[in-house]
Amino acid sequence: MGYTATQHLVKETRHRIGMLNLPYEEEYRAQLKHLGYKEKDILREAFQRQEWNVGSARVLSLLQEANILTASEYILSLDSIELMQQILNDFLEAEYSLLAHIVRYAYQENVQSQSLTNVLKESFRTLLNDLNDNPNVIPHNYLQAIGTRLRTHEQKMVINEHLQLLLGSERGPLDLDAAIGRQHQWREEMQTILTGTVFERLLIELIRDKANLLEVLKELLKRSCPFSLKHALYLLSQAARATTDEPDERLLKSFIKDLFRTVVETGLMSQLQLVLLFAREICSANTAVLGTYPAWYKQTFGEMTYSVKRDQFIGTMELLTALIPAERNLELLGVHATIAISAPAKCNDYVLNYKQLCRAHIAQLKAPECTIVLED
Repeated sequence: MGYTATQHLVKETRHRIGMLNLPYEEEYRAQLKHLGYKEKDILREAFQRQEWNVGSARVLSLLQEANILTASEYILSLDSIELMQQILNDFLEAEYSLLAHIVRYAYQENVQSQSLTNVLKESFRTLLNDLNDNPNVIPHNYLQAIGTRLRTHEQKMVINEHLQLLLGSERGPLDLDAAIGRQHQWREEMQTILTGTVFERLLIELIRDKANLLEVLKELLKRSCPFSLKHALYLLSQAARATTDEPDERLLKSFIKDLFRTVVETGLMSQLQLVLLFAREICSANTAVLGTYPAWYKQTFGEMTYSVKRDQFIGTMELLTALIPAERNLELLGVHATIAISAPAKCNDYVLNYKQLCRAHIAQLKAPECTIVLED
C-alpha cells in the first residue's frame, strides 16, 4: 500500500474512533488485513495517539483481528489506571472479543499479566457493585458472551473471580441470627429485584458448574471469613432450581449432609444456622433435591438419634432450642413444633422442652403485644 493510501486509512481510522456504527466496515476490515508490517506500525501508532472515544473499542477490535494491535498491548501502554478502568468498562458492555483477550492474557503467569489482572479485578468489582444498585446497568451478559471465546480453565478462573468478589463483598461479621429471621424476606426481595435482569443472567452463569460453586462455598466456610449470605443463598437457590439430573442432586445432598455432620461434631451454633439456611433455600427452590422442608427436617433432625451419639444428640437439641428466639417464620416454627423427634433413652425431656418453647414462640409472634419470656 502506498503512502497516500496509508494516510487515507489513518484518516479513516481517526474518523471511526470518533463515531459509532459507521458504514462500510467490511471494506475497512479488508484493507486492514492487507497491510504490510510498515503500514501496520503506522496505523498502530496513529491509534495509540488518539484519545479514547465512542468508536475506539470497535476500531481496536478490528485492529486486533488484523493482528495490528491487541487489547492487552493497548491497555498496558497506558499510564492512567483510571483510563484503563474506563476502557475495560467499555469492553464489559460491548466488545467481547477484546474482553476475552484481556481475560486470557490476565491469567498468564508474568509480571505484565499481574498488573492487568489487578485492573481487570477492580473493573469486575466495580461492575458487580453497580449491578447490585441497578441490575440492568449494562445491556448484555458479558460472561455468556465471552464463554465461547475462552478455554475451560480460563472460564473457571473468571467465574471464580466473580464468585469471590460477589460473595466476599461482606466486610462485617456474619449476622446469622438476622439471616435466620429474614431469609424469607431476602428471598422475595432478590426474586423481585433480579428476575428478568442482566444481573440475574450473569449470576446464572456462576452456578452452571454446581460442583465449583459448592467448592467455593466450602472454602469460605472453612476459612470462617465474612461473606455475603444474601448472595450465597440466592446462588444456592438458583443452583437448586437448575438441578435436573441425579449427579447434581447428589452434590447438593452431600453438601448439606456434610454440613450437618459438622454441626454434630463441632457443636457450633454457626454451623447449625448455616445448614438450616442452606437447606431451607434448596427446599424452597426445588423439592426434588432434598424433599420438602418438613421431610428434610424429619429425616435430618427427627431421625438423628439413629446416626449420632447420645451427647451429640443432646448438644444438637440444645442448639436448636437456643436458636428459637431468632426464628420469625411461623410456617417453619410449625414444622419444628409438630415433627416427631426420636430421642435416645432418658433424652425425651430435651425434645419436649424444645417443642414447648417452639409453641410458646409461635404464640408470641402471633400476638406481639403479649410478652412471653422464654426460659432456658
